[in-house]
Formats: sequence, structure tokens, C-alpha cells
Amino acid sequence: MKQLLAVFIPLLLWSCTTTKKAQTTSSLYTNDQEWATKIKDGWLTAKTISFGLYSTTSRKNGVAEATFIKDPKNAFNFYLNGNGEHLLVQTMNASAISFSNRNLPGWLNSLPGSTDLRYVLINGTKNEPLKRWEMIVKAPHYLELNDNKPVGILRCTDTDIRITAHNRFGKVNSYENICYEFQYRGQPVAAVIPGDKPRVWVSPDAGTEMSKTLAAAIAAFLFQ
Repeated sequence: MKQLLAVFIPLLLWSCTTTKKAQTTSSLYTNDQEWATKIKDGWLTAKTISFGLYSTTSRKNGVAEATFIKDPKNAFNFYLNGNGEHLLVQTMNASAISFSNRNLPGWLNSLPGSTDLRYVLINGTKNEPLKRWEMIVKAPHYLELNDNKPVGILRCTDTDIRITAHNRFGKVNSYENICYEFQYRGQPVAAVIPGDKPRVWVSPDAGTEMSKTLAAAIAAFLFQ
């Protein structure tokens, strides 16, 4: 008996550690909160994306307006249309040192200066035209995905929305089906899985104005 226990207990412990998945609030990931998402990318037409009430224009290379990023990499811009909005979204890559004079959360502020970050600027909505948003996101490590760790932030002058990333729809210890989750005041309000088979969820708890900005941020992920 002791010999059998010596064999099975380590196997049981190994099984528990390898099947542990990210803990997320399941109330967001329901059918009624998932938005139908389609990508159009034909031979003779440029790529566009539609989801929920929104659709994008095709992307244009470069930035549409000057930013504090002196040497942006892989920059492009597009417009998000729908729900009465026409929002300019600009996205680019920059090293972490470019943000050294900005107040960032600890999980971003402690990164080496050479770390590549994705930076997104979103123009204000019609009701709040002066409220410009920025999104800063780092590439997640696969071990962070197991625990839904924070990887970025979406913010304006008076609002912070934490961005986490998990792999609950994929395999443990993998980058399969990475899902980026937007958390406002500790609660998930939206999520997106980019890639060839994209999925989008938005909670009505986000509110009308915030959901428009979340849609713009989601579109930036879908175009990555």
C-alpha cells in the first residue's frame, strides 16, 4: 500500500498543477453578451472588421496625428463607425523607455526600457469629444495567462480600466486563444479574442459611453 501511495500521490499533484486554468468571472462570458464578429479580407478589398453595432474602415499606415512617441513602429490608423460615432483610432509600437515620464501602473512601470509596448490613442466620442483615451499593453508571458495577470491599461484623465490576459479558452501554459479582458473597478466589462476566429463580449454594465471606447480598444486588438 505504501508503495502504491508513493506512486499515485505525485501523479495526482502533477495532474492538479497541469490542469489549473485562469480564474475569471464567468458572468461576462455569456451568449447574450457576446457580439457577433466578422472579418472581411478579400482578394480585392482591404481588411475591415464588424462586431456588434460597429464596423471599421480599412487601416492606413502611419499616424494621423502627431503624438509624444518620437519614433513609432508599425504605426497605423483607422476609424470605428457605428452607434452614432466616427472614432479615430491610432495604434503603434514603442519601447517602454518612451513612457518613462508618464505615471504607469506597477506592472508596466517596472519593465526594462527596451520592452516593446503597444500604444493606442482613441479620440473622444460625440458626447465627450475632449475625453481622449490611451491604451498601453505589453505582450503577456504564457505563465501570466494561466492566472489572468494584468498586461496593460486603458485610461483617460479620470478613468482607469485594467487590461488582463488569460487562456481559459485555450490550453494551459500556451498562447492559444489569448483573451484580453477589460476590468473596471475590479469587474470584467468587456473581453476580446483576436485572431482568425475572433470573439467579443461587452457587458451592459459598462454603460453607453464607456462601451463606445471599449469597442474602439477592442477593434485595435482585432487589427493586431
